[in-house]
Amino acid sequence: MDGEPDPTSSGPGPGGETPDDPNAVWRRPDSAVPDQALAPNPTIEPLGAHAKHGLLARTARTVRTWWSELAFVQMWHVVVVLAVLATAGFGGLDEVDKTPQTFDLGKPFDNGEFTITVHRASLLPEITGGEAVLAKEKPGRTYLAVVAEVTNDADRADVVANQFALRDVADVQSPFGTHSADPSVYRIEDGSNLILLQPDLTEKVAVVWSVPTAAVPPGSQVSIQVPYRTFSRGLVNYGEGWIDSDETATTTVRVEVPS
Repeated sequence: MDGEPDPTSSGPGPGGETPDDPNAVWRRPDSAVPDQALAPNPTIEPLGAHAKHGLLARTARTVRTWWSELAFVQMWHVVVVLAVLATAGFGGLDEVDKTPQTFDLGKPFDNGEFTITVHRASLLPEITGGEAVLAKEKPGRTYLAVVAEVTNDADRADVVANQFALRDVADVQSPFGTHSADPSVYRIEDGSNLILLQPDLTEKVAVVWSVPTAAVPPGSQVSIQVPYRTFSRGLVNYGEGWIDSDETATTTVRVEVPS
């Protein structure tokens, strides 16, 4: 109708140019915004807590997925690693036996490559083999001979003399007068010089050094040192073979004079 307000129009509201509908809800004096519309929703968590729970849930799902995809053998590897770490944490690994630093006279000793049994030691004015003189008598010096049994446990021949060292004795020399402290090794059976011992063979030998007469008197004790050996492959020795490790073992022998 011309000149009369449209009862179906509420207009743009307060501040507008078009008169508003007097029946609009915001114009009613007894109308108010419901309290529940302003009250916080108790079911809505803070943003930080929601993110934290989401991260934990994703992590748990990732672990479950990873574990389910492991093969049976892989699972056992994981279990073993965890067990070792737990044992280490409680000091269980401290109980591991260390490499023996000594071995008994007359008892077999395994150095990794050879089994060596040291029996006795004696002083000799000269070294003979059969009817031949292998090392002549020298003024001021004598020969210390250590009787031992040696077995090659490896799969290749190797030098026997390298398995023995005489410690705590001054001016130790080779029986042939050189300044090398390496001994010479002779077969007890025939007096022949033994250099390489073949695999799986055992020889009873005399390991001989030249020492000053005053340095090793009869009845004294000497220390025989044997290196631990390890098999090595690599560029250090340009191939593969047995080499000394950092560990050694020592036995003590009383020096006798043969009758």
